[in-house]
Amino acid sequence: MISFIIPAYNEEKYIERTLISIPNNFEKIVVCNGCSDQTYNIAKKYAKVINTSERNVSKARNLGAMIAKNNFLVFLDADTRLSKGAYNNLLDLANEDVVGTFKAVFNKRNFSNSIHSMIKNILPLFKIHNSSGAIFCSKNAFDKVHGFNENITKGENHEFVKRAKKHAKYYYSRSYSITSSRRFEKIGYVKTLLFWLKEYLIGNKDYPSIR
Repeated sequence: MISFIIPAYNEEKYIERTLISIPNNFEKIVVCNGCSDQTYNIAKKYAKVINTSERNVSKARNLGAMIAKNNFLVFLDADTRLSKGAYNNLLDLANEDVVGTFKAVFNKRNFSNSIHSMIKNILPLFKIHNSSGAIFCSKNAFDKVHGFNENITKGENHEFVKRAKKHAKYYYSRSYSITSSRRFEKIGYVKTLLFWLKEYLIGNKDYPSIR
């Protein structure tokens, strides 16, 4: 079957809705990494929960994978849900050696969000990975690359997929992940787009947390 692994740093506003959206026939693992709010208490009502003092998101994902019972893993952001069709798609892939992601749509629909999701959804067509709040892979591919790189603090999802693609087929699902637009709302659409552009061209020093 399939294990969902969700790193969560102070996600008390989002974690319950995300966990409820995942059908109960899937294993749910939440890794509270550096939480100081009620994320742990909320999550333990719906999932297995690991508590760690470190905010390192790569380490959180790796910890979750260590206790996962299944041979297919889904790394889901705490503010992200999947469309109904995505679960059927995952079940179809559960015995395959793949790594990939879903098309993206934001939880709030407006013109700016539509433009940003269009950009996100075009990139994988050119073999440029965009996680859209969710990455799935076989446990075999995960183990071969020894999981996420715990020594980098940003871009870890892209770096992981780049390595995993050497051992598994890249699969771009046309089902959707539904992710929060809170970053755009707090930072602004133009500043976020410029941040991504700078990251692509020369890299940024840090990836700010938005809570």
